[in-house]
Amino acid sequence: MLFMLCFIYMLNYLDRQIIVILQEPIKHEFQLQDWHLGLLTGAAFGFFYTIMGVPIAQIVDRGINRVRLLAGLLAVWSAMTALCGLSRGYVHFFVARMGVGLAESGFTPTAHALISDLYPPAERPRALGFFSIGIPFGVMAGLSIGGLVAEYSNWRTALFVAGAPGIVAAIIFWLFAREPLRGAMDAARGAAPAPPDPIPFTTALRTLLGRVSFVHVIIATAVTSFVEAGMMPWIASFLIRAHGLPLSEVGPSMGLIAGAGGVIGTLIGGWQGTRFGRYGMDRMLWLPIAGLLLCIPFYMTVFNLSDGRIALYLLVIPTILGAFWTAPAIALTQNLSPVATRARASAVRIVAANLIGVSAGPLVLGIMSDQFGGAMGDPAAGLRTALTVFTLLFAWAAAHWLLAARALRRDMAAG
Repeated sequence: MLFMLCFIYMLNYLDRQIIVILQEPIKHEFQLQDWHLGLLTGAAFGFFYTIMGVPIAQIVDRGINRVRLLAGLLAVWSAMTALCGLSRGYVHFFVARMGVGLAESGFTPTAHALISDLYPPAERPRALGFFSIGIPFGVMAGLSIGGLVAEYSNWRTALFVAGAPGIVAAIIFWLFAREPLRGAMDAARGAAPAPPDPIPFTTALRTLLGRVSFVHVIIATAVTSFVEAGMMPWIASFLIRAHGLPLSEVGPSMGLIAGAGGVIGTLIGGWQGTRFGRYGMDRMLWLPIAGLLLCIPFYMTVFNLSDGRIALYLLVIPTILGAFWTAPAIALTQNLSPVATRARASAVRIVAANLIGVSAGPLVLGIMSDQFGGAMGDPAAGLRTALTVFTLLFAWAAAHWLLAARALRRDMAAG
């Protein structure tokens, strides 16, 4: 189950992120500005992803068959990705991206709830860390496939190629995956696990938000997502504009860096979360906090080097550092939530991450790029300046994780 969920997570990010490497050819074909691209990579996906996340999580916590739900969602978002390749204009593309976001919105809370019923609390950081390597593998596949196919064919074909595997995977998952018993890993030793009684949405939300440490984890997740999701779509465009690197080089190279760096960082974060989390949940966060602070000097260097290829390969270091927080954040969200609210807890985290992060981050950076580019008379220099300024926000993200760690420590002291 964990391997299948990880593979689907990879397809989730493949279909979500492939547009990142296709921004420049799409911009030129549709005659767009950077803020238009920011809406496509951000709000078109993130806002509508957010809208459906909580309602689907509500259905999940009420007892729907999660395996069949996931299979159906996978088939829909894969088909919508392929439909993006048929777009005749910006509006058509925007609507198709909305469809991708709407269908993908139910995957993560459902998958998190499934994994929590497959592994006990002490092992969840490691399991969720393994599950989360689907993110870097999906980013790697999206950037590599998008860059190569768009260079040698066109961006529309790249979207068809990205969408097709999901249809096959949906059928396989439907046929072979099995629904685990809810709450099985949280039952008392020797007792027969029983499915928890459903909790109304308002009660679940009140329970979750009544825990200060949970609120701090959600805020910290939102701010970190704002910074990382804001920068991610623009790094490939920066390397193409500022250094003239071709799509066929930037796509596979960034894909390999994002994949290898993200896998290493996510697994390290999951491992240290499992190891040190035994001594207190706050200790899951010390390595992620250090990683986010170290991202600042490394990204500053990347954006201000004169050699584009050296800048490209140096990206592997901040990619690893910026992935340390992923598994601990997911594990904390699940560990701080009662069994009957876990899908909704995951959905609340995703709402914060996507409404503030994915929806707003790329758009804000795109607006900054247009403003700086207009003032400087150079779109490439404007994008470089916007990225450099945005890098400083990693300190803001780290500060919120520090507050989350303090709240968790207070919880532990209070018993």
